[in-house]
Amino acid sequence: METIQFFKEEKYLLEELFKDKNQPFKREIYPQLNKSNIIILYGLRGTGKTTLLAQKYLEVKGDRLALHGEHLNMAGYTIKDLISIQKHFFREGYLFIDEITKLKNWDKELKVFSDMYPKIRIIVTGSSAVNLQEARRTLARRAVFINLKPLTFNEFLELKHNIKIRKFNLFSKDLFTEAMKTELDARDKLKNINEIILEYKEMNIPYLLEKPTSTILDLLQRIIYEDIGGTSSFNEEVLSKFWPLLKLLALSEKISYDALANDLNVGKGTIIKMIDYLEKASVIHKAQIYKKGKSKIRKEPKVLFVSPVIRMVLLDLLGEKERAIRLSKEDLFAMHTEELYYLKTGPDFVWKNTLFEIGGQNKDLKQFKEIDFKGKKIIVFEGVEIQNKDVFKLPFYIFLSHF
Repeated sequence: METIQFFKEEKYLLEELFKDKNQPFKREIYPQLNKSNIIILYGLRGTGKTTLLAQKYLEVKGDRLALHGEHLNMAGYTIKDLISIQKHFFREGYLFIDEITKLKNWDKELKVFSDMYPKIRIIVTGSSAVNLQEARRTLARRAVFINLKPLTFNEFLELKHNIKIRKFNLFSKDLFTEAMKTELDARDKLKNINEIILEYKEMNIPYLLEKPTSTILDLLQRIIYEDIGGTSSFNEEVLSKFWPLLKLLALSEKISYDALANDLNVGKGTIIKMIDYLEKASVIHKAQIYKKGKSKIRKEPKVLFVSPVIRMVLLDLLGEKERAIRLSKEDLFAMHTEELYYLKTGPDFVWKNTLFEIGGQNKDLKQFKEIDFKGKKIIVFEGVEIQNKDVFKLPFYIFLSHF
């Protein structure tokens, strides 16, 4: 009875938390919570996973149970304990667990729970993807893993300014006409586009709408010592070198594993592993080098931050504001892309069979002369008006409205 009472009290506690977290605005990814009987929601801390969980919990009808992984862990309970008493709650309904990655063996026990109670739909969150690799194997073909990224530009406009602009279709056959429609709509609704883009760079992680950007440093601290440190994959000495590694990555346009290993006085293999874990924790993502339409995995990747505000805060700490302005443009471009490739010379990126150069007003056609490429060529720049002379130049706000 003591165990049952704990789970009942936990349910009421989480319900109160969810009521505080609930809000009318819903992320565009929200409908995907219905895609499978088991949903694993992960991503960078602060992107709104608990809010999404709260919204779904308060929306569904019928029986439901909400738990918090950290609370269970502190009280000495696991999902295995829930399996034996779930029959006293319900056999058909919803189970919600926030921060499930705080529990050991959660993936295996969740699989057993699903087998025992197939009519219960399960939605859980984890702070990062650090310990989700084994879970992907355990829950293969059963669960859908959803990466909750920072706010898209349109999500930000709706949440911060209660405005929506027309979405731009980057794959339209008539790019100029398509872009003009979005430009006309945006310039009618947005009074200072450049100022709003700067706002978006600094506030695209939802919790930053209410807290100062400097709190990013606290967020990174928790990722290093709780999410990554909690995997027991690195000793204390190596964990202490994640901070200088992040600063070096923020300063760099391209990385060298050998140079980083030398700077941090660790082995090259350790550097590769550290960068891999930062990617699993949704702090960075990697663009591989592009060559003849394929990625050359052997070459060292280009490291981009999942949100430009991470690089901006790190470089501000180092007194490198000018470099932050320049390098964060690439993070802003890349933040919602998948399978992005970079070029060693010439334009910056290849994405979806399109060449992209990222920069200022003065970028022109000569950026593309060093590479033989048959796809579209686009310059994405900080400006307001589309330009279509010699090469198609697309303002950032229009490109971002595609997502």
